[in-house]
Amino acid sequence: MTPKTADRAAVTLRRAAFVVPILLLTLVQLLLAAEVLGGIDGPLSLLLLLLFGMNAAWLSLNGWQVALGFLAHLSQRLAGTVPALERMAAGPTPGPSGTTRTAVLMPVYNEEPGPVFAALEVMARSLARDGAGDIDLFVLSDSTDGAVAAEEARAHLALTSRLARLPGAPKLYYRRRLRNVGRKAGNVADFCENWGSQYDFMVMLDADSLMTGDCIRKLVACMEANPRLGLVQTVSHPTNRETLFARIQQFAARLYTPLSVRGLDFWQQGDGNYWGHNAIIRTRAFMAHCALPVLPGAAPLGGEILCHDVVEAALLARAGWEVRVLPLTEGTWEELPANVIDFAGRDKRWCQGNLQHLRLIHADGFRWANRLHLANGIMSYVSSPIWLLFMLLSALDAGAGGQGLDLMTAGLVEAGPAADWLFGITLGLLFGPKLLSLVATLLDRQARAGFGGTGRLLGSALLEQVFSTLLAPAMMAFYTRFVISTLAGQVVAWNAQPRGDRAVGWGEAWRTHAGHVGLGAATGLGALMLGEGLVLWLSPVIAGLLASPAVTALSSRRTLGVGARRAGLFLTPDEIRPEPELATLRQRVADAADLVPAVAPNVSPAPLPAPVRLAMRPQSLRRPDPALETAGADQRP
Repeated sequence: MTPKTADRAAVTLRRAAFVVPILLLTLVQLLLAAEVLGGIDGPLSLLLLLLFGMNAAWLSLNGWQVALGFLAHLSQRLAGTVPALERMAAGPTPGPSGTTRTAVLMPVYNEEPGPVFAALEVMARSLARDGAGDIDLFVLSDSTDGAVAAEEARAHLALTSRLARLPGAPKLYYRRRLRNVGRKAGNVADFCENWGSQYDFMVMLDADSLMTGDCIRKLVACMEANPRLGLVQTVSHPTNRETLFARIQQFAARLYTPLSVRGLDFWQQGDGNYWGHNAIIRTRAFMAHCALPVLPGAAPLGGEILCHDVVEAALLARAGWEVRVLPLTEGTWEELPANVIDFAGRDKRWCQGNLQHLRLIHADGFRWANRLHLANGIMSYVSSPIWLLFMLLSALDAGAGGQGLDLMTAGLVEAGPAADWLFGITLGLLFGPKLLSLVATLLDRQARAGFGGTGRLLGSALLEQVFSTLLAPAMMAFYTRFVISTLAGQVVAWNAQPRGDRAVGWGEAWRTHAGHVGLGAATGLGALMLGEGLVLWLSPVIAGLLASPAVTALSSRRTLGVGARRAGLFLTPDEIRPEPELATLRQRVADAADLVPAVAPNVSPAPLPAPVRLAMRPQSLRRPDPALETAGADQRP
C-alpha cells in the first residue's frame, strides 16, 4: 500500500467512525419514536416522525462530533502524539524566511476607526519583534460614511507616523473603495485582482480581529512547509466584552468549543471549513478558484453570495487544495456582540446567507464533507422552525385522538421502555457534549486554572446552563422568524455590526420580545388545556419566553458582567493569564485621542504597491474547474 493510499484509507475510516454512529443513533431514535406513537397510522404521524428525525439527526451529528473530539483528545494525551500541523503551530516561532511574502488584510465597513487601528498597531508591534520585512498590513476600507472615512484616513496617518519610529515594523497600507461592490467578498477580490499576485499568502481578519505576531508567523510557516495547503483556519477566542451576556458567551466558547473543533478536525481532515477570518490563505489558490458566481434569481436566495466563506472552502477543496483547521491555537481573538439583540441581529444576516446555501449544496464537484458543512449551517437555523412545527402538529395530533403529545413528552410524562430510552438518548445528546467538555477540562490542571480553578469552573458552568436554558426559547423564536421572513422574500440589510458594550434599555427589550412573551403565554395556556403534565414538560420554554425581556435587559449590563468577574464567575484564560497583546489593545482603545487625532499628522503615507491587474474568473457551480493546479486533486490524501 502506497503512502497516498494509506492516507486515503485512514481518512475513510475516520469518516466512517463519524457517519455510521450518527446514522445508527438517528435510526434508533426513529424506531423508538415510532413505538411511542404506536406506529404510523396516517400522514400526520408520518410527518411528525419526519420532523422528529431531522432534528434527531442534527442533534446526533453535533453530539457525536464532540464525543469524537473527547476520544481524540484523550488518545493524544495518553499517547503523547500531536499532529504535524498542530505541532508546528505550537512550536517555536520561526523568524522571517525571506522566501515568501504575506499580506494581513483588515476589511472594514463603517466601523469605529479607533479600535480597528488600535488592533492594527498591536499586531504591527507584535510582528516588529522579529522583524516584519516580509509581512505587510492592509486596511481595505469599504466605508460609505464620509465622516468615518475621514477618521480612517487620520487614524492611518497617525499610526503610520508611530510605526515609522518602530524598528522592524511592517508597512501599513490604506485603500478605500469608492464603490462597495460585492461586500466583503468583493473587497477582498479587489485586493487580489490588484495586488494579490505580489503576495504568497494573505491572513484574513475581521474588523474585530486580533492576532499575535507569533501566531501569524507560525501560520506562514505551516503554509511554507506544506505546498498542498490552500487555507488554514484558526479557532479565534471571543474576548474583550464585559457585559454579562458577552462574558457568559466568552466563557462558554472557551469551555465548549475545543472538543467540538477537535471532533470536526478528526473527520473533515483536508476538506475543512472556513469561517471568514483569523485564517491564512494561499493567494494564488484563492485567486484561481474562489471568485464567487452570482446566484440566479433575486435576493434573498439569489444574487450575491452572502455567507461566502464556507463556499470558498468548498471551491478550494473541489480544486484539490487542502483546507485545515487548527483545533487549539493561541494568539487569535475576536469580539462578540454585547447583548442578545445585537447577537440575534448578526444571526439574522447569517440566516439569510446560510439559507442561500440551499442553492449551492448540490453544486457539481463539491466534496461530500463540504456539502455537510453547508447542510449543518442551514440546519443551525432551520432546526428552530422544525421544532416549533413539531410542537404544533403534536398538539393537533392529540386533538385528533393521536399520540403526538406522547412523543413530545416521552420519558417525563409518557412512560414506558421506548419513551424512557428516547428520553435518555435525548438528554445525553443535549447535555453530554457539555459534560464531556467539562470533564476534559477538569482532568487538565492547567486548563482548570485558566477558568479560575475547579470550584469557580463548576459554578460558572452551572450558571451558564441556567442562562442558556432561559435564552434558548427566545433564540428559537428569533430563528423561526428569520427563516420564515427569508423564505418569504425579505432581504436583510448587511450593515456594520454593533461594537462595544452596548446596554439594552427596558423599552427596547419589551418592544423586541413582545411577540415572544405573547407566544409564551399562548403556549402555557394551550399546554394547560391539553394536560398539566405538558406544562411541566414545556416549563423551560414557557419560562424562557415570558422572561425574555428581563433576560435581555439585565444580561446587557456591564456592571453585572464586571460584578460576575469580581465574584470569580465566567472567567476565561484571557482574564487569568492575558497575553501582552490583549492587555496592550485594551490600553490603546482607552486612549482614543492618539488613535484618531482631530488633525491629520504631517506625514506621508506609504503609497500602495503598484497594482498588477489580474482578473479573477467567477467559478461555475455546474461543473468542476478543470484548470487544477499542481497541488491539485491527484495529490490529495
